[in-house]
This record gives sequence, structure tokens and C-alpha cells, in this order.
Amino acid sequence: MKTLRFDLLRLPLLGRFLRWRYSRFALQLPLLLLALLALYDGFFGRQLAPKNFATVSVWLHYRGLLVLAVAVAGNLFCAACPLLLVRGPTRFAKRYLPQLSWPTRLRNKYFVIALTLVYLFAYEYWDLWASPWLTAWLIVGYFGAAFVVDALFPEGTFCKYVCPLGNFNFALSTASPSQIGARDPEVCLRCEGKYCVNGRVDTPQGPKTLKEAPTENAPRYPGCETKLYVPQIRSNMDCTFCMNCVRACPYDNVAWGLRWPGLEWVRARYKQDVVWLGVLLYFAGFMNAFGMIPAYYSLAEGLSRLLGTRSEALLLGSIYLLWTGLGVGLTLGVSVLADRVSGRRDRPWRSLRRWGIAYFPMAFAMWAGHYAFHFLTGWASIVPVAQQALLHLGLPLGQPDWTLAALVPENWLYPLQVAIIYLGLAGASYTLFARAKREGATAGAAVIFAYLLILATLTLWVLAQPMEMRGTLLLSPST
Repeated sequence: MKTLRFDLLRLPLLGRFLRWRYSRFALQLPLLLLALLALYDGFFGRQLAPKNFATVSVWLHYRGLLVLAVAVAGNLFCAACPLLLVRGPTRFAKRYLPQLSWPTRLRNKYFVIALTLVYLFAYEYWDLWASPWLTAWLIVGYFGAAFVVDALFPEGTFCKYVCPLGNFNFALSTASPSQIGARDPEVCLRCEGKYCVNGRVDTPQGPKTLKEAPTENAPRYPGCETKLYVPQIRSNMDCTFCMNCVRACPYDNVAWGLRWPGLEWVRARYKQDVVWLGVLLYFAGFMNAFGMIPAYYSLAEGLSRLLGTRSEALLLGSIYLLWTGLGVGLTLGVSVLADRVSGRRDRPWRSLRRWGIAYFPMAFAMWAGHYAFHFLTGWASIVPVAQQALLHLGLPLGQPDWTLAALVPENWLYPLQVAIIYLGLAGASYTLFARAKREGATAGAAVIFAYLLILATLTLWVLAQPMEMRGTLLLSPST
């Protein structure tokens, strides 16, 4: 509890709302309605990305607001995720379907890392940002995948091991200024039911776990969907902020506390797969931004001549594999070098685990800077596209004003991105040297810092280039 300060659940209105058993549904319902509106406009609306609710809401506003919410409060989008509303139908489907156990070898982040890389490739190859129709099908696919996985496997499997967006949120929320924890760990030690994990049923004999009283006709409160035990939580990884633990604890011993932003990076001990997630999110974010600048198209043209092909899939896949392989190889090599300088000799992946946490701040800054560009170039466009979509449904809310799409001056964008990257580098540096000081490995930290400085410089160079203003009514600088 030393990492947690003020408990947000002590605020009268907020605390009372989050303890209400239907609070999550109250948060999910608006996002479900927005998803349904995106589906309708994506399938039946005008197939022009900057004027369609599906593409504008998903590729501009969802991504931009996600990073803002993570930086200000925490993983709020997972807390309000409408995908989990499929659990009503899945509980019915479970009666007729075989119940499987998620494979032990896939109980890590490697599978979801692979899915994330496939998703980012598909985003570029099929230009999802430019296709309302494909964006709508992506939403359908997400709901379908959530239904199938939760119908066949234990609840929480989809969130923890399958969902690319959820794990992206987990990784970025390591920067958040809040975290779930126990008010008094001694109370947790005396708790026999571990209700925060196992759920609670209020029987006449007292609280029981869901397994102890499966048929009891009494109020039921599910436990943590990703099986986190509250007094052992030291990280926001795998925490959906569902607040099930808050409602399941009969002793009111769960806190939603404030902490210094980024403190988790200094104190947490991540497993190998989690470190890989942070590293690859940085390089994937770099590639996602690089794919929007003229240098990418020049590289693709040169590679096309070299390979003698015009296949976009082959060229895009080759560039992705080349960059990812180069990034991973260099990162492993620099980690090993840092260990050697510190007087250690270890296997490359163990060296990466020792130094890899420093890449989380860089990953957060990379994605935040990139998403800020898109969000701020078209943040007000949500008003006219929503008006147009509702107009098609027979709900006129005024005539759309398309001039709202470009209210933020373009010359403000790059200075903001520079500030975000500098903050990311500062967070990475503090994390790096604070951890190295405890282990007596300051010389090794200097090697990693030099490497991070090079990466930050490359990131700033990419963000400084003329970039496609995808999903807005503004012309791209390259056109």
C-alpha cells in the first residue's frame, strides 16, 4: 500500500456509484449504443471515411480518448467495454457447449502479441481507417470473438489472453496515476473466502464464495475476471478496472488509490512475456507512424525494384518483418551489452527482462504522440458525423457543420508531440537509473539510455515528417 495515496472510492458520489452492482452496465450501455451506431453507419451510411461515424469514432476518437483516459485516470475503456455484454448470451450457450480450459502454453502474452502484429498489418494492408464497411466488420468480429471465447473458455480468458485492444490498454495503463490495492493487507490475510477473486454470495449464514453456494437464491457478486488477488496487485497489467473486487469484498477493504504516474515502472517485476509486449508495442507503434510518411513509400518502391514485385502484401510484410526483426535484434544486443558492462553474463532474453521495463514509457509516448496527431486534427468531427448518422435513422439533430473537423491549428501538433516524446524519454531514464541504482548496474543503464536516446531521436524524426491526415477532411501534407 505504500504506492497508493488517496483512495478515490472514499469520494461520496464516485464510491457509491462504483459499489452499485449495476455501475459497470451503466458505463457499458452508452458505449454499446455508440458501437451499434458505428455498425449502422459503417454498413449503410456514406462510404467516405471522414464523414462516417464508424471510421471517425473508431480511428480518431476511440484511440485518442483511450490514451487520454489512461494518462489521467486509468484503464477506463476496459472498465466500460461493451464487448463483455455478450456474457449474458454466453452463460446460456455454456449449457450446450463443451467447456474447455485455455491451453497452458498460451497463458501468457505471446499469443496476443502475435494477434496485435497481425492486426496492425491488416490495418495498413486493407486501409481499415479509410473503409467504414471494413471497420464495421471489425466491430462485428470483435463481438463475435468475445462471444466464442467466453462461451467455450472461462470468463476473463478473452480479456487476458486474446484481446489485442485490452492488452494494449493493460500495457499503457502501467503509466496510469491510479491502481487497485488493499486498504489493510492484514484484513486480506484473515479473509478465508478470498472473495475478490472467487466472488461472493450473501447467504443467511454469511458470505460464501460462488463455488460454495452455486444455487443460493441471494445477491451474487462476481470476483476478478482475470483472477487478480487484491493484496498482491503491484501492477495495472491484466486489471480491467471492472471493480468486481470492490463489490465482492464483504469488508470494504479494496481501494482505488492514487500513485505517482509511472511509479509502477520503477517497482514492478514483470514476467518475460510482459516485457516483450512493452518492447514490441514500441516498435509496432514506430512502424505504424512510419507507414504514414513519404520515407515509407520510398522504401517500398526501392524494395519493389529489389524483389521484382508490386505485391503490396509482400512489400508491407517484408518491411514489417525487417523493422521488427531489426528492432528486436538490436534491443537484445544492447541488453546483453548493458549486462556485460555491468559485469553480468546472462542469456539474451534474461538480459532483456532486466532492462526491458524502460521501453514501456517509450511505448506509451510513441502511441500517445501518434494518436494525439490524429485526434487533434479531427476531434470536433464527431459532432457532424454523429448528426449525419442519426439523421439517417430519422433523428434530426441539426444540419452537420463539416468545418468542425479542423479546429486545431496544424502548427501546434508537432511541439505537442515533441513534449510527449521528451516526457516518455524522461520516464524511461528515471525508471532505468532508479532500478539500476538498486542493483549496482549504473554503467549498464548508461548503455540502455544511449540506445533509448537514439530511438527517441528516430521517433521525433518520423513525427516531424509530412504525415497522412487519415480519417479527417484535411488534406495530407504529401498531397
